[in-house]
Amino acid sequence: MQQYIRLPFIIAFSFVSCALFGQKCGHDQLESEVKRLFPAYENAENEFIQSIDFDNIPKTEATIYKIPVVVHIIWDDISDNISDKQVRDAIAVLNEDFRRINADAANTRSIFSNVAADCEIEFELAQLNPQGNCTSGITRTQSALSTNANNIVKSLISWPNNKYMNIWVVNSIELGGSSSGTVLGYAYKPNPGQSTTYDGLVVRHDRMGRIGTGVSAGRTLTHEVGHYLGLDHPFNGGCFWGDNCADTPPVIEASYGCNLNANTCSNDNPNQPDQIENYMDYSDDYCMNMFTQDQRAIMRGNLSIYNRRGYLISPNNAHITGIASNATLPCAPQANFGVNQSVICAGSTIQFTDKSTFGNPTSWQWSFPGGSPNSSTDENPTVTYHWKGNFNVSLTVTNGNGTNTLVQNGYISVRKNSPGLWVNGFQSGFEFNTIPSGTWHVENADGDNIKWQRNSYNSYEGAYCVKLDNYNNQVDYSDALVTDKIYVGGAKSMNFSFKYAVASKPGFSGDRIVVSVSQDCGESWQSARTLLGPILYAATSKANPWNPASSNNWRSININLDDYIGADPIMIKIDFISGGGNNAFLDDFQLVTVLDNEEISIEDVQIIPTPSNGLFQVRGLPSGSEYVIYTVDGRLIQKGRLNFDRSIHLESPKGYYIFQSGGLRKPIIIQ
Repeated sequence: MQQYIRLPFIIAFSFVSCALFGQKCGHDQLESEVKRLFPAYENAENEFIQSIDFDNIPKTEATIYKIPVVVHIIWDDISDNISDKQVRDAIAVLNEDFRRINADAANTRSIFSNVAADCEIEFELAQLNPQGNCTSGITRTQSALSTNANNIVKSLISWPNNKYMNIWVVNSIELGGSSSGTVLGYAYKPNPGQSTTYDGLVVRHDRMGRIGTGVSAGRTLTHEVGHYLGLDHPFNGGCFWGDNCADTPPVIEASYGCNLNANTCSNDNPNQPDQIENYMDYSDDYCMNMFTQDQRAIMRGNLSIYNRRGYLISPNNAHITGIASNATLPCAPQANFGVNQSVICAGSTIQFTDKSTFGNPTSWQWSFPGGSPNSSTDENPTVTYHWKGNFNVSLTVTNGNGTNTLVQNGYISVRKNSPGLWVNGFQSGFEFNTIPSGTWHVENADGDNIKWQRNSYNSYEGAYCVKLDNYNNQVDYSDALVTDKIYVGGAKSMNFSFKYAVASKPGFSGDRIVVSVSQDCGESWQSARTLLGPILYAATSKANPWNPASSNNWRSININLDDYIGADPIMIKIDFISGGGNNAFLDDFQLVTVLDNEEISIEDVQIIPTPSNGLFQVRGLPSGSEYVIYTVDGRLIQKGRLNFDRSIHLESPKGYYIFQSGGLRKPIIIQ
C-alpha cells in the first residue's frame, strides 16, 4: 500500500474537459459558488471519507448495485438528436467499464492489475417515469439551450434526482466566460439535500457511446459518472493532495495522450508511474481501462448512504422506476426475437427465441410461412424448413396492456440440398441482382434495420456494390453476407478475393471482418481470415458518415481456400462485427479455381462481349467442348458443343444466365 496521506476532497463540482493538451477543467470557476450554496458540504464530505475503512474493504461483495437512468436529449439541430440506439450503446459502455468487462481491460499494466476493480455497479434505462407510466428512459426536447449549454437546460425537463440518475445530452457546453477550454461533460458529486439543478450529468452528444455521432470510445460518460458517485481527479492538488485513494499514484497535473512512461510525482512509496489507465484522468479514451479498489469503495460507499445516493439503488426505487427484475410494467410489450442461425439447408431446424422488451408478454403468436409448424404459441419454438426459399417470420406478443407485432421479411433463407448453384468458381459484383438473391443471403440475426444493402454509388467497379451503415450500427452487432453453395469437387486449388472499403471514427474503433467457410450448409463455420486494425481501415478518424471517394479507398484481400476442396459444397460467409467505426463497403467477389485434371482456370475463360444482345463468344475453351446454359434458378434452356469460332447465339429474354462447360461456370448477361 502506498504511504501518503488521504486528504478530504473539498470541491463539490467536477467535470472533464476534452482530452487534448492544454485544455483545462472549469473546476476553480465554480468552487466558490458551490461552497456558498452548500456551506455544510465540506464537513459532510470529510466525515464520509473518514467513515470508509479502506484497508479492510472487500474486493468483491457479490451484491450488484443497479442505478436507474433517464437520458434527456436536448437538441437544437437535427444532427444533435441522437438515436435511441446510440443512447443504449452509451449505457452499454458504462456497464462494461464499471463491471470491468471492457475488452481493453487486458491492457491494464501489471503494476496496476492487482488494484483494478469490478465496481459491481450497473446502469439501466428506467422503464417507468415519475408518473408511473411506461418509458424508454429517453426524453427528447428541442431547444436552442442545447448550444453552449449549462445548468439552465435542466429547467427544461428533469426527473426526481433521488430516484433517477439524470443525464442531459446537449450540442455543446459553455460555463460562462472562462478559459477552461472545450468542455465535454460535467457532473456534481453527492451532496445531501441537493436539488436537481446542482445534480446529474451534462454531456455532449458526440461523447455518448461509440456509434452514431459518438467520436470516441465513450469514456467521457464513464468519467462523469465517476464524479457523480463521488470520485475526484487523481491529479487533484498535484503531488501532495490527491483524490483520497491510496491506490491511484499522485499526478502533478492532468495526463493527456497515452504516455506509458509518465511518472510526474516521486513522493509516493513505492514510487509508481502515473496511472494513465484510470478513467478519472484525462488520457485518451483508448488508453483508459480501469477504476481502482479505493475508487470502488468511495462509489459504493455513496450508494450505501440513503441521503447521498443510497435511495437510487433501494428495492423500492427499483420497482418505482421499473428496473426490478420482477417488476410488473403497465405497458404493452414490444415484439422482438432472434434465432440460432438464419441460413440453413432444407430439412434443418431453427431455434427461435423471444426477445421482446418493455412489458412482459403473457402470450405469443408466431407465424412461420414455409416452416413446420407454420405457427406456434410457444414462447421459444423450434421450426423445421423443408423447402428452398426466403421466408418471413412474424411474432405477435400480448399482455393485459396491449399487443405488438414484428414482421421480418425474408428473415430465414433455406438452401436446397443440391451440389450448388455455382460449380468450381464464383463471381459477384452486385451488378444484376439485388440482395438477398440466389447468389447471396443477408444475415441480420440482431433484427435491426442496419444490414448489408445494394448500393448504387461509390462502387469499386461497375455501378453497384454493397454498403453497411456501420456509422449508426451497435457495437458487437454482426451483419453478414453468405453465398449460396459452391461445388468445388473438381478443383485442384482455389483462391477467394474481394474488395473492401472501411473507415474508422476518431478514437478507438474495433471493427473486424471475419471470412468463414462452411462445408455442412451453415451448420458450422471455420474461420479462414480476419481483417482488423490497419489492415482493415483504408481511412481513419472520420467523424461524419463516410463513403469511399476513389479507388484509393478500396483494398483487396486474397485468401487461399485449398483446405476446403472436397466433395461437399462450400458456403462462404463475410461477417462484419461492429466495433464503433464508420461505414463499410464490399465489391468484386471472386472464387478462382484451377481444375484437378486441366490447367484451365475460370479466369482463363471469358464471355465476350458481356453484357451482350444474345450473340457472344466463349474464349479459353477448345472447340468441340460440350456446354449447357441454365437460368439462375436451375432451368436448362440450351445445350450443345462449341463450334470452330466458339460463338453462341442465345435467344432468350434479357436477364442473367449461367454458362457451364465441364466443371467451369461463367455468368451470361443479356440486355
